[in-house]
Amino acid sequence: MKMNIFLRRRDTLSFLRYVPPSLLMAVALCAQQSGAEVKMQWVLQSPGGKAGAKQEEFSKQAKPGPGKELRVFVLANRECMVSFAGFTRDGQLLYGGPETIRLPANIVKELPASKKWTFVGNEQLAEIDAVMADPAAGEYKAYADLVGKMSQAGVPIEVWQAQASALRGWIDAQMQTKSGAQDYTVKENPADIGGVIRGDLHGQVLMVPPQKISVVRIRIQ
Repeated sequence: MKMNIFLRRRDTLSFLRYVPPSLLMAVALCAQQSGAEVKMQWVLQSPGGKAGAKQEEFSKQAKPGPGKELRVFVLANRECMVSFAGFTRDGQLLYGGPETIRLPANIVKELPASKKWTFVGNEQLAEIDAVMADPAAGEYKAYADLVGKMSQAGVPIEVWQAQASALRGWIDAQMQTKSGAQDYTVKENPADIGGVIRGDLHGQVLMVPPQKISVVRIRIQ
């Protein structure tokens, strides 16, 4: 077996000697230019089940209720940033500051990790926006700086509210651009999410262009 592996490696190296450097550079450049592919699947978590909670895909049939929460599974084919912010029908920020993480490549992540997105009915939740970004995106810096200021301890409430308003304005401005805005498709009926448990996420495919940002909005009925 070791000999076979060695021979395969030697054959690969021999093959690469005959590949023009320009072709190798083109392949590498193409990979860089393809951006990140992010799979996203929203679920509704309710009390019950053998584990104390059960999950089903969020759909237009979803109803708020005691103990219910919204969760999201995300999977990116390359490292990228993702940040979630919830808003009420009158544009007020929900659930405190945005939940922001750096997604590793090819690992399913379940969010939120540091808070709860309750769905009991009194939140007046209208939407949750996902800001996805290439870590090298210059446009992302303004958003990240604003989120960082909101996360500082001891920020006066009036200042925090002004920052939250600015955050909503920044997101809405991005949603006006055709290239950087997408809507999450909420299905009519919930689907089985067993694939998530196996690590094979069957979510909506979303794209993040290289060195750019993309904002995805999930609208709550």
